[in-house]
Amino acid sequence: RRAHRVVVFKPKSSSCDCCGWLRTALSLRGRPVLHMLPPLLAVVAMSVLRAMALETDYLFGRRWVMPEFHHLQEAYGLLMAPLSFLLVYRLNRSAVRFYDARAAAGKLISTCRLLAGEAVRYCAHDASARDELCRWLVVFPIATRNFLRGEAPDPLGELQGVLSEAQALALQAAPVQTLLCCDRLRSAALRAARGNTLDQAPVVAIQLEKMEEHICTLADAMGAMERINNTPLPFAYVSHLRTCLVFYLLGLPWALQTDAWTALPVAFVVAYALLGVEAAAVACERPFQDQLNHLPLDAFADVVAENIRQIMQQAEDFPDELPPVQSTVCVL
Repeated sequence: RRAHRVVVFKPKSSSCDCCGWLRTALSLRGRPVLHMLPPLLAVVAMSVLRAMALETDYLFGRRWVMPEFHHLQEAYGLLMAPLSFLLVYRLNRSAVRFYDARAAAGKLISTCRLLAGEAVRYCAHDASARDELCRWLVVFPIATRNFLRGEAPDPLGELQGVLSEAQALALQAAPVQTLLCCDRLRSAALRAARGNTLDQAPVVAIQLEKMEEHICTLADAMGAMERINNTPLPFAYVSHLRTCLVFYLLGLPWALQTDAWTALPVAFVVAYALLGVEAAAVACERPFQDQLNHLPLDAFADVVAENIRQIMQQAEDFPDELPPVQSTVCVL
């Protein structure tokens, strides 16, 4: 799959990071400009309207004479404090959701590695069950991505060589693809446990229990990302914030005690700064789509596939040489 290249910035903590400052301060790529564009244009239009009204006679054939709004300017200074609090809280909650989503994705990746490592050792006696487990572990991050994005790509092309045609069609038809993956993982683990005649029954039970715990962890990680994706901030909070922000910025040109045309760039800069905070919050509160500031779910799936390939290759290069444990029976 061809996906957007995610914008990533890792500052250098060991030296003066001049290049990092220039890259982040001057780069246009990755900025959520489209989210702030409608209200920003409205503020610019209001500033132009004020300038035309005070400096030209294009409106109603005469220049407007505006009284001094000293009290309005004082009120705008008071409004900045609660508005800043609303914006900071909004951005903070979105940042927490972003890092919670990344933590859940990291848990999914690490659990796939652990379960693949267990599969190649605990299921070495049953190559079919072992390969089945590893195949569906490769599929699980892809199924998670499809569920979160609401996509239905052609699995016959994307998973060619991983799943059979019948399995790929079954995955495509499943309403929740991750549930099918978990079911196939449990089925393969149970089949391997039932066919294990080399180890004692308590050992087999512990192995099956560990694999089941990791399958449950995979489901929990997907569920955490689902919760973040389906639970945005309450509408009442977002609506109140945006209403206050829009009316504050639209009235800002009239409250500025400056030249009419000078108020235009001042209002633009203030609007860009405040609207940028809201736009950044919108861009990262549900970070699962194929966008520049979202999690690279396609890259995560590639990492899991490559790690599982390495684990299986290592198991083939260094086979298990431990002798089977003979069961003992005590006769009383």
